[in-house]
Amino acid sequence: MLKTAPLPARVFGELQRILPRPQAVLSAREDLLVYGYDGTWYEGLPQVVAIPESAEQVAEIVLLANRERLAVTPRAMGSSLSGGPVPLRGGIVIDTKRMNRILEIDETNFVAVVQPGVINADLQKAVESRGLFYPPDPSSMRQSAIGGNVAENAGGSRCLKYGVTADYVMGLQVVLPTGEIIRTGGKMVKNVTGYNLRALFTGAEGTLGVVTEATLRLLKKPPFSMTAMAVFASIVDAAQCVTEVMSAGLTPCAIEMMDDVTMSCVEEMFHLGLPVEREAILLFAVDGNYRTIVDGEMEALSELARKAGALEVRV
Repeated sequence: MLKTAPLPARVFGELQRILPRPQAVLSAREDLLVYGYDGTWYEGLPQVVAIPESAEQVAEIVLLANRERLAVTPRAMGSSLSGGPVPLRGGIVIDTKRMNRILEIDETNFVAVVQPGVINADLQKAVESRGLFYPPDPSSMRQSAIGGNVAENAGGSRCLKYGVTADYVMGLQVVLPTGEIIRTGGKMVKNVTGYNLRALFTGAEGTLGVVTEATLRLLKKPPFSMTAMAVFASIVDAAQCVTEVMSAGLTPCAIEMMDDVTMSCVEEMFHLGLPVEREAILLFAVDGNYRTIVDGEMEALSELARKAGALEVRV
């Protein structure tokens, strides 16, 4: 049974002063339990949950925590597989879910400015409606928020070609453990003077500060894409195929492997017609600005897969 130390009444009262909106300060056990987990086996119960709506409120909460010697655990949507948002030392969980606005999409400079509670998939949808593209696509993108993506330096299947979150963070607004609000980086790509603090905060799991705003680099959305599935009798052959593809200088936007156990689980749930009797499949995705180039790369991938032992390639 999860336990935590009681919260002093003065701290609860001060949090209510900072966050006057209803249901912005949670202390009931049934509420706290929701914040005791992420996607891992780690467990920890906070003493209180604070749900701010601005960087200034976050700063006040952090200052209060300093005075009261309470731990602070920033949390976005809690879909992490690393234990990052779990309050192992009790204290205050700062839930950023109400800081969920897309503040700006700059189509001219290929930049988006967002708050940490924006869901990754919502950002993807918003920028794609303008012909733009935010590449980081963690498998939890429909649940995970940008603040958590920055804290965990999240990637996804497209990271093979496009990289991870750190490759798209141009600037951050951060509340430091001292309660100070700072900005690092900005909209300019050639913003290279001084320390690269945005790289320090990205992937730090909230241990260095609470991210309250992110300026993110966007790309032009590739108009053409293709996917393929290569079927292998041996997982070793499938792994060798990946080596052959990379050695050939090809850069698909994604390569994913599924073994027979995984295929069976997926097939049982979705009935996709996967070759569950085989040992492995590789899933390829290719994208680009020109149809002929995309077609050519997919043809080359298919040929390499067959040479590596693929029994079948479905495009």
